[in-house]
This record gives sequence, C-alpha cells and structure tokens, in this order.
Amino acid sequence: MRILELLSSPVWTGPAEPMASVAAGLRRRGHEVELAVDARRPGDLRERLRALGFTVRDDLALSTRGFPPPLLADALRLSRVGRGFDVVHAHFSHDHAAALLGLRRRPDGPRVVRTVHSARSLRERPLQGLAHRRTDGLVAVCEAHARRLVERFRVDPRRVLATRGAVDAARFTPEGPDLRAELGLAPGQPVAGIVSRVKPDRRHAELVDAFREVADRLPEARLVVVGRGEGLEELRVRVAHRGLERAVVFAGYRTGPELAAAYRTLDAKVLLAEGNDGTCRALLEAMACGRPGVAYRFGAPAEAIVDGATGLLVEDGDVAALASALVELLQAPARARSLGRAARQRIQELFTEEARTGAVERFLVELRQLPPAVL
Repeated sequence: MRILELLSSPVWTGPAEPMASVAAGLRRRGHEVELAVDARRPGDLRERLRALGFTVRDDLALSTRGFPPPLLADALRLSRVGRGFDVVHAHFSHDHAAALLGLRRRPDGPRVVRTVHSARSLRERPLQGLAHRRTDGLVAVCEAHARRLVERFRVDPRRVLATRGAVDAARFTPEGPDLRAELGLAPGQPVAGIVSRVKPDRRHAELVDAFREVADRLPEARLVVVGRGEGLEELRVRVAHRGLERAVVFAGYRTGPELAAAYRTLDAKVLLAEGNDGTCRALLEAMACGRPGVAYRFGAPAEAIVDGATGLLVEDGDVAALASALVELLQAPARARSLGRAARQRIQELFTEEARTGAVERFLVELRQLPPAVL
C-alpha cells in the first residue's frame, strides 16, 4: 500500500511519536509511507522525521494558523496528490477535515482514515459525528474510545479499530540509573511521582491535595513532579499553601535517558488525565520500567492497569481514594515492587510496537475491501 500520513503539528509531541512508530512499522512491512506535517510554524518535527528516514512532503501546509484559508488550500492540494495513495491517514482535526473535503469518495480512490488520539475528539460538537461517519476507518487508542465511536457517533463497527499504546521495553527498563541522588532522595525513601506537562487539565492540583494526606500519614514520603508547562508557577503556589514545600520535589523537564531515570526514581507512577496522546504513554513507559501505576479509572489507564495486580485504580476525582492508594503502595515497598514486575510483564506482552503496527496494517487492508463510507 501507499500511505500518506498527515499531522497538523510542527513539534515532536503528543501524537507525533506514535504516528512515526506506526509509520516506521508499516515501512518495515514493505509499504510505501510518506508524511506531511505543519510546514508554517516553527518546530522540530520535520527534521526529526527526516532523520528517521521518512519522506516529508513540502506541498501541504497543514497549519491551523490563519484558519480557514489554509484548510481549504490543503483540501485542494489533497484533491490532486491524494489520488496517488491507497490510504490518507489523518491524526488531527485539521488534517481530517482537509482529507474529507479534498478527496472524492470512489471505490478505486484512497481511503480516509483518522486516528482519534484523545477524548477531545469524542465530544459532542457540531459536525463531529458527521465527520466520523464519513470517514472510511477510525483508529481508537483504547477500547473505551472505540465504544464511544460506535455508540455515541453511530459509526459502523467494521470501520473502528481499538488499539493499545506501545512502548519500547528495551529502552525503558527497570535496570539503570535513577535521579534519587541528584534530587536529594535517600535510598529506600518512599517516592511517588507524576511525569506530565504541567497544566490545569492534567490535574496536578488534585495530586497535591491528595499528597497532603499522604505526608500526614507518611512524613518521609516525597512527591516528584517531572515536567514543564504553563501551570508550573500556580502549582508551586498550591504546594506552598498546602505546606508541602519539603515533600514535593520539582525535577524539571527530562528527555532521553534522563526520562527513564526519572521513572526509576519512583515507587509509584501517578496519572490523572490524558494529554494529546490518549494512550497515556508516560504511564506505559513507567510500567515498562517496573513501576506500578496509580490512576483514575478512565480510558486507556483503566485498560493498561489491572487493578491490584499491576497498579491501583481509583474513581475519577476521588482525591481521598487517591491518597489512600498512594499510602497503600508507599508503605509497602515489597508489594509495590511485585506490582511493578507484573506491570512490566504486561507491557512486554501486550503494549508493543509490533502488535500495534500489525493491528493497524490488518485494519487498513480490510478497509480497502470495503466500499467508501457513506452517511
């Protein structure tokens, strides 16, 4: 198959990494894959994709700046270039709209596919259901999102694929350095942590509130916050108001080997909300590093964590239950390690790049056998 991947972003974040992972897997399986990303705004995505050996097209802007003229221009260009592909695969709403507007739906034409990377694209909004039903195939990042596409938006189940996130378990391992010495944490000191962009919708404030109770019950416990973002100063103020200046450690933004080291620093990894990548990759990476997850029960985390076996799940928004779950693991390090070992095994068995690529490939082949989607 000839596949054109579209992503209206200029930066290597959110869906960019899973898009590149699947594209690379499809290429290894013998398919021709080209990519087009935001060509107007500054960012590192084009260079990183080219460094991975991808062909990145220059004839599509894929920029939301100045909307709607860029969208209409991209739709016009896709009406020409799209005819040379078997599949046009969109990843954001802008690309999705451009593909639907620009590509005529003919039995011998390209199939339009959209990966729905986050729950934001599953909200009831004008034309959202129409766009989903008009799409030849929709890839969801978890079973819960797939069910919503079928039940809320009345999409034909044959046109919906539920996948899982994927982690390179050879890169994220339990063995290796951590950040404890750098951060002033003693060996054996109980440590929970969150690795996420710091912004209000990631719900760091609830974690700080929960940790007030954790600190009262386990004074030696520490909370490590890894990440950067527009909510960082507000979070520092909340930490001070809760009297947690000694208990909360801000570890900054970490990438590469330091990211894996950050996960190894923790006895439990917390995740309370998804970002642009609804697979909640940071949770999966921590589990690959042999750390149990603690998460609210929603979407991908509720499917990645087996409650009581690879981590703990609490009801969405229940701050008291979140505090209790953290105390439960932090005061029982042997149990946390046991859950962490099971977490890594689960990642190695189910959350692999090969499994995700294979599922997407089979889905695309099946879609080519179906007629174009109609309303």
